[in-house]
Amino acid sequence: MKYKLNIKRDVDHEQGTFSDDYILTLPYGWRFEDDLVHVRGYDSMEELQESAKTDVIVCDCQECVKNK
Repeated sequence: MKYKLNIKRDVDHEQGTFSDDYILTLPYGWRFEDDLVHVRGYDSMEELQESAKTDVIVCDCQECVKNK
């Protein structure tokens, strides 16, 4: 199974004076492959989209299993 990015549901965007920040909050059942985390920040939407394609895997931690 592969994670499909849903920008409206999963991405928060904050515009700052000097930069934009994008926060990807993965839904239950997904995490980032290199660490057991479900939220990550990015400097650009392009960086976030690439990460969503390559860095997200299925998660079976207690919290995901309980809330899935």
